[in-house]
Amino acid sequence: MSILLRSLSLLVGITLAAPASGNCLSAKETKYGVLLTREAPFYSVLYKPDGSGLTEQRLMERNRSLQPVSAVYLHPLLVEKRVSPSGTHELKYANAIALDDLPQKKNWQSETTLFINGKKSVSGATIIRFDGWGEETIASCSYRVWAINSRLELTGLPPIIFEQYYSPELRVVLRSVRLGPSNQPLSEVRFDRFQIGWSN
Repeated sequence: MSILLRSLSLLVGITLAAPASGNCLSAKETKYGVLLTREAPFYSVLYKPDGSGLTEQRLMERNRSLQPVSAVYLHPLLVEKRVSPSGTHELKYANAIALDDLPQKKNWQSETTLFINGKKSVSGATIIRFDGWGEETIASCSYRVWAINSRLELTGLPPIIFEQYYSPELRVVLRSVRLGPSNQPLSEVRFDRFQIGWSN
């Protein structure tokens, strides 16, 4: 079975799962995984806790087709590996992953090396900055979030910059905005609905 068909089967099974009790997500429920969905353009992602990090299974609409992506995060704010139809991209960090106290420290950074399909590509730095507290709403449920600026700067490449809104209670990013070099918004993922997710 292809990756796309496996991903579709996974998401179909999960969307039939029962919604969160009390109609809003809690940390107790998200430990089983959570499915977040945007209807248009279609974008659906299943986050499942994995130690201090999480795993991600994503389906998104691109060029009128569904594209599957999977990823592993060392921390919900820090991706380690992403697998897509274009290949495997892996980031190695020189510094210890210490992001849970970011509101107190304000900044975290690390030398970073990119590997593409297992081969070392380029190096640079990852910088994550805490910009304050905020609130995000999904399906009439509100959650307190960190406002985060995340930059990946690799030699010879344009910086990859995101503005992220992360719920430390749920341990997932609830909204993400891709920014250009001058911090102008390029694209945004804002979810319409959620469900508790799991797979057998």
